[in-house]
Amino acid sequence: MTSTKENYRELREELDNILVRLQSGDLDIEDATSQYERATKIVDKLEAYITTAENKIAKVKKANN
Repeated sequence: MTSTKENYRELREELDNILVRLQSGDLDIEDATSQYERATKIVDKLEAYITTAENKIAKVKKANN
């Protein structure tokens, strides 16, 4: 994908990949720490996407009532 903004699906796939690497036990401590830090940033972004989606849905529901 050529977009510079990460979308939900890309972030979710990256998070899944990080979790697989962390669970494998093959990473040294520096790599594991780096991957964990990246994962927490991804989780924050995913939560923001979900919150935005929930707000949009709430607005649509409110407009339709």
